[in-house]
This record gives sequence, structure tokens and C-alpha cells, in this order.
Amino acid sequence: MVIARGRKRGTLYMVELTDSEVNDVKEEGKTSTLWHQRLGHMREKGMKILASKGRIPDLKKVTIDFCEPCVMGKQKKVSFLKSGNPPKSGKLELIHSDVYGSTSVSSVGGARYYVTFIDDCTKKVWVYFLKQKSEVFNEFKKWRAIVENEKNLKIKCFRSDNGGEYSSNEFVDYCAENGIRMMKTVPENPQQNGVAERMNRTLCERAKSMRLNAGLPKMFWADAVNTAAYLINRGPSVPLGFKIPEEVWTGRPATLKHLRVFGCVSYCENNWIGNVV
Repeated sequence: MVIARGRKRGTLYMVELTDSEVNDVKEEGKTSTLWHQRLGHMREKGMKILASKGRIPDLKKVTIDFCEPCVMGKQKKVSFLKSGNPPKSGKLELIHSDVYGSTSVSSVGGARYYVTFIDDCTKKVWVYFLKQKSEVFNEFKKWRAIVENEKNLKIKCFRSDNGGEYSSNEFVDYCAENGIRMMKTVPENPQQNGVAERMNRTLCERAKSMRLNAGLPKMFWADAVNTAAYLINRGPSVPLGFKIPEEVWTGRPATLKHLRVFGCVSYCENNWIGNVV
């Protein structure tokens, strides 16, 4: 239905309406808004369907103006991209990290947490077990010294959430002094730290499966998580096009010949024979 016609003048279209036509448009807008409220702030598409079937009295055209209650009442988070970003081209260029815990049961060594460090380029994961969250900074320094010395490279960017274990003054100052840029996610948005969050889920799922298969009690959860990380590094990675993280990291083929089932029975060979007195 044509409401008005206009002529182009420069870069604008000048619409010419009579007073009666303007009033008709205004009345339609008021009626639409009124019925929008009567229908419990139904969306415009639903109102148009009802209007086309003649279910709304005296409403031929639906034109809903800006409705602030709809904006406030129906707001939601925008969906995050499922495709993800391509891995960084350089090793240690971007590191993802997250802390898991506390667990309901302490490990054999007394740990209640673990922290992960994931290289974005190779998708290799390192796991360190903690008794307290405050130990994250010390474990990061140890891990950094190992990987930088191994690859003769420097960590450029460190991505984590806004947890207090990453926001301490000593952690921030240490990264600033060593030229490491810290990237923090928006609070209450774990999706932005998706690489580390997804790795935690994978580690927990595989560790629990292995522990249950072995019939071991919950106190062996850290041993299972440590084994899961070792195996994940030697399995195909989807973001890498099904390449092996350990092989991409080291540049050498990874062998699986030495693997045994987690929790299986083993015997220690003892060739020492003592003197019988």
C-alpha cells in the first residue's frame, strides 16, 4: 500500500503529504502501539499475521514505533561465532589460560585446582596442579622459562579471564616488564576465553572416563587429567586440520607405541636378589 510519494532533490527525497494523510499515519501508529501493548508486546511479525487475518479490530496496517520496554525486557547476548579464529602463525604468539577448580576431592598430592596453558599456534596444552589459586603466578613463571628456553622464542600475548589470580599486581607488573601483552575477557563472558574453557571441558570429560574405566576413586583425578593432557597433545586437532599438536610443536613424529590403558595393572621387574640369612 502506497502511503506517500516523493521527489528527489539533491540527495534527499522530499515527501509531500496532506494534513489528512499525515494524521492517518499518526493514528495508525498510535493504534499499532496500543495493540502492541494489549498483546503483551508481541513482535511486529506476529501482529501483522493477526492483522492480515482480520483478528485485530480497526487495524489495517501495523507500524510499531520504538518500544523501550521491549528493548529492556527482551535484550539478550549476541551469539558468538562458532567458526572461531584461525590459529596464530607463530609459536608462543598467543597463549590461552584458565584455572579449573576447586574440586570436591583433593588429589593424591593435595591439589584442588589446575591451570592450563595452551599455545594458539600448535594447540599444545600444559597442565599444572595447584593447592591454591594464588600459585598460578609462580607456575606461569616456571612454565614460561621452560617453553621460551626450549623454542628460543618469547611469549607475546597472554589471554585469560578476569580472575583475581591473573589480575594481581605482581602478575600484571611481571608481564609488563617482560613485554607480554595481557588480554582479559569481559566479565561474565567465558565464551571469549573459549579455547581454554573448551580444553578444560575436554580434559575433565576424558579424565573422568578413564578414571571410571579403571575403577579408581576420585582422589586420582589429577593423575587422570595429566594423562588426558598427554594424550590430547598426541591426538588429531580439528583447528589444526587434524594435525598432531605435539608434532607441530616439536617438528618430530609422535610415537604411540609406549601407551597402555590408564589404570591397568603393572609389575615392577626386580633383578636384585638378596642374601638369605
